[in-house]
Amino acid sequence: VEPSYYADVEFEVPPEIEKAYGGVNELVSKIQTELQALCYQQFKATEQRQIVERISKERIDLRWYDGKPSVTSIIGWDADFHISPEELREYASHGTLYHKQVEEYIKTGEWKDVEKIDGTWADLVIVKKGKLALPVNDWDFPAFLKKYPITEMKVGSPVISEKHFYAGLPDIQECVFDGKRSLADVKRTPDKFKNFKQIAAYIMAAEEMGLAPYEQMIIIPSTSKTEQGFSKPIVSTEISQFKAAFLQDRENFRKRFGV
Repeated sequence: VEPSYYADVEFEVPPEIEKAYGGVNELVSKIQTELQALCYQQFKATEQRQIVERISKERIDLRWYDGKPSVTSIIGWDADFHISPEELREYASHGTLYHKQVEEYIKTGEWKDVEKIDGTWADLVIVKKGKLALPVNDWDFPAFLKKYPITEMKVGSPVISEKHFYAGLPDIQECVFDGKRSLADVKRTPDKFKNFKQIAAYIMAAEEMGLAPYEQMIIIPSTSKTEQGFSKPIVSTEISQFKAAFLQDRENFRKRFGV
């Protein structure tokens, strides 16, 4: 059953108002147009919600922010088809633990094991009980910062693009590296093309929200494969190029899921 909406309004028209609108019929026509627009807006909101609900049932691995597809889902929906939803949840929770560690460090200046950080329990259970056996507490962010000083760091918060209808959560929303204003994200296994598309999407949404332009993008490898517990950051200033690549992914996602 398709949703329907109805709205009406009762009003008295003082002579001066009637005169201003050129007569009662003209005023009624204007109000009808406004009511129709209101009903249509409600209809589209319901339609959007139903689309999201349908997709969420089809693809439980996709992530949403207030009804908007996440940046990672837009980029990875077709690339990760060979990975089970359970494994994707493990990777997502593992990434969330990295985010929480960085967030706690920026806020307090203290590097903590994930078990000691509030709000990590659910993701920690998913990772520790998962079959991928992903490691936790396996990298040294403070040591990385000593070698590669990143300053003026600000905790990542959700960025939303109303224009392109997506949202996401960067790890480090603002920072300065080599004198350039940057946005940075932590990655266990860096993939430059995929990760820079993700960061460029965050930048595009952040700039749409009124944040000043960014000069570069940074991938911070959170590897445990080196003796020092960190690796060299991967940096790019090709923001516009990767914005364009992400927008192509966004269009492909829209064609596939209708949202």
